[in-house]
Amino acid sequence: MGYLAFVVALLLAVIASNQTVANSSVIVGLLAISLPAFVAWLYVESIAWEGLEQARRLVRGIIGSVAVTFSVAGFLVTLWSFSRLAVFLILVESGLLYLVISGVFYLYQEKD
Repeated sequence: MGYLAFVVALLLAVIASNQTVANSSVIVGLLAISLPAFVAWLYVESIAWEGLEQARRLVRGIIGSVAVTFSVAGFLVTLWSFSRLAVFLILVESGLLYLVISGVFYLYQEKD
């Protein structure tokens, strides 16, 4: 719910900037696409899926992937408008964190 509020706040800030942010129409488009997916994700989480746990996981995964992908893309395009170095560092850091987490998981699996 907190991330949804962040996406809405970012969307409103870019709209309020009135074209002073570079690529603002792209940013608004990406964030606007992610909002219905986030609402659908919350709806999927709130309804009872008795006996349909497999379907729930599949639907939740698809909707969550759409929501997060478009919102992160919108966030990165927003950052790109101000600092290309920040976007580069975020991508490098994300890759390094993925490698560290995967390495720890692999080492933990080796002990078992």
